[in-house]
Amino acid sequence: MEAQVILPTSETAFESQHNFNPEIIKTKGIKKITFEIIDKKDFEVAVDKSLTETYEFNTDGKLARFYYTNIIKTKEKQITKVDRRGNKTSYCVNEFVYDTVSTTYFYAGNNLILKRHHDGLAYYESRYYRYDTSGNLTKELRFKETNNSPDKSFFILGNQVLLSEDSFQYTKYSSGQVKCTFLNNENRPYKERISNFDSLGRKKNESEHYTAASWIQQNKTFEYKNNHLVSAQFEGNTGNKVSIKNTYEYDELNELYTEKHYKNGELQREISYVTIKLDTLLNSFIVRDPANKSLRIVKLKYDFGMIGKNGK
Repeated sequence: MEAQVILPTSETAFESQHNFNPEIIKTKGIKKITFEIIDKKDFEVAVDKSLTETYEFNTDGKLARFYYTNIIKTKEKQITKVDRRGNKTSYCVNEFVYDTVSTTYFYAGNNLILKRHHDGLAYYESRYYRYDTSGNLTKELRFKETNNSPDKSFFILGNQVLLSEDSFQYTKYSSGQVKCTFLNNENRPYKERISNFDSLGRKKNESEHYTAASWIQQNKTFEYKNNHLVSAQFEGNTGNKVSIKNTYEYDELNELYTEKHYKNGELQREISYVTIKLDTLLNSFIVRDPANKSLRIVKLKYDFGMIGKNGK
């Protein structure tokens, strides 16, 4: 089994957040992964703004908490230095003010049952999930919540305001096709999604249409090679027609080494992954943004600390 830490899947291909391989996280005993981020414009010196993303995992290798630093304000500070002869030199430096944005995940067995997002200030939004006996998602409830804890690093539920409620009903036509009907909080259907799977249970394609606007079509297609996702494509017409395609390339050890994102045929970003062959763990990756002529350099730092029974 290869040690691919980041694992593209049909369910997460179009999400902005990275998806981690729980089997590898669990097998390697990884408690935490920290992304140390440096941004660089072409022909300019790299700027270290102390940006980080941190992913914490439970004993099953599943993501338990994700948080990242977000610059909310930049202050310009003037510094004056005096040399031995009394000559003064002044220059300006930027100081950054940060917020920490976080999301916490709770599970029952293999099912995600709660995802709570905190914007770093006072806003909390939670999504609660319910499943049937087959593990299919049947309900999603979205709440705005308040934290009654004086220590904001600890959450005590106060008030809840329901923002939305969606239910899902399934019809299995064959071993390779499933229809999901989406219902709103009035129990009225508003969308249908048909998913087709191959003989290995991998999603081949998915089509969606809306009840009130049947002309709106959204389609996804997926391709695989050597049991790895190599292509994910989305086409939709909710506004202007849009086509998004992500491609994934793997090395001789089946480790992901290149990922490319296209929109309407134009390359939006290219990600190059660097794996250390000694421990076969992902060491770093570089995100190239051709339009903005910039690079994001991400170094991975692993914490293999002992994990207690409660996953802390």
